[in-house]
Amino acid sequence: KLETLSVLIAGWAVGAPVAPDVEQVHIAQGGPAGMSSVTISWLSNHSTGSTVKFGTTSHTYSKSIDGKDGERYTFQSAYITELYTSGFVHHVQIFDLTPNKKYYYVCGSADGGFSQEFSFTTVQQGLGEEPFSFAVMGDLGQTGNSSKTVDHILSGSYTFSLLVGDLSYADSAWKARDPSEPCTPVRWDSWGRFIEPLAANMPLMVLPGNHEVEQEGPSPATQEQFLAYQKRFSMPAEASFAQDGNLYYSFDAAGVHFIMLNSYMDYNASSDQYGWLEKDLKAVDRKVTPWIVVSMHAPWYNSNQHHHDEVQETGMRAAMEGILNDNSVDLVLAGHVHAYERMYNVKDNVTNPEGPVYINIGDGGNREGPCPEYFQQPSWSAYREAAFGHGALDVVNATHMHWGWHRIIDAEPTVGDAVWIVKENGAFKPPVARGNGRSAQQYDGYAYKLAPLVNQM
Repeated sequence: KLETLSVLIAGWAVGAPVAPDVEQVHIAQGGPAGMSSVTISWLSNHSTGSTVKFGTTSHTYSKSIDGKDGERYTFQSAYITELYTSGFVHHVQIFDLTPNKKYYYVCGSADGGFSQEFSFTTVQQGLGEEPFSFAVMGDLGQTGNSSKTVDHILSGSYTFSLLVGDLSYADSAWKARDPSEPCTPVRWDSWGRFIEPLAANMPLMVLPGNHEVEQEGPSPATQEQFLAYQKRFSMPAEASFAQDGNLYYSFDAAGVHFIMLNSYMDYNASSDQYGWLEKDLKAVDRKVTPWIVVSMHAPWYNSNQHHHDEVQETGMRAAMEGILNDNSVDLVLAGHVHAYERMYNVKDNVTNPEGPVYINIGDGGNREGPCPEYFQQPSWSAYREAAFGHGALDVVNATHMHWGWHRIIDAEPTVGDAVWIVKENGAFKPPVARGNGRSAQQYDGYAYKLAPLVNQM
């Protein structure tokens, strides 16, 4: 499978009609006012010149914006003697875009040439007249299963995507488990080429997982955590008044206020992340964005045997769950566990309509495979399955959202799990999940290791 993967990635990189000096193109929402701006990023072999030409007609670019020159970074692994030097990373933000409008663009420079034409469609900050669909992934990687997940999304009607951590599995700080799994930052480049057909044509909003930390071993190994993640992406942190680059931030789209948190940095009450979260939640205008969706990598609720009760899960939940409950957060998305699980509304480890709905979606296709071992199912666990797939979040109006989970072994229109998330008590109260799964009113808490294991495929 790994040999086939390398052929696929090489084929995409060589066969795509792009300028030889422009690659790994990806876009992100760029500013606080909905999709009034986007940031376009790419890698090249030229430092000078960062230009985006764009317009509303294919191959006719009425506007051009220049950004800062590209910058390289280096990474020294504790296990590989060769020093990795990246290509020049470019970020250009384009402004004053019209909501619900399709734009065409190319990026590059006069010296290095320009990319092939890509396109994206903007989305309004508040609710629209029609439902809006977000594609949701976690723990994607770059395998044949990862390719199927991306193909599913590209075959759908999505124009916006989220990835809740563990992106490339470059693992460039860690020692390989075996020679077939290279731990090298070069895998960031192969992943950038792999994800380009999706990420160059719709915003891909990402957050860091454990595989983005990439720091292990003493100097001369690179000591800066999240280095590649910070350099390669440009999320709207500054626009959302966050102070730590791409590590945590928020944005608005289609009536939803999205908050992207970091499980792998300080989250306690004295931390910058905690203080920022408090301020961000207080500033939400529920008349404009009636829905609040919070994402992090390590799940707070999880009945899978894998990644169960890790310190990043229990510690972050203990520090931050109260803030989410106090501000009537509607939905919490996480990854890390390589299986799908949807919870009922949960508050303080009890099935409770006053808490958010929790969903774990760490089943994007990574090389570590699905995790089929489960504890006895707690009352708050509505549906779980160890299979690769992705999620679809459809925002209908101020009181109704629809969630669907799509297995990659099925056709994209086939839904493996589905639920309506409904604000039965109005737009400013927590929603209740109505759909598949058994009724759960009683509390039975976490099922710890004394409980029998269930092998569920």
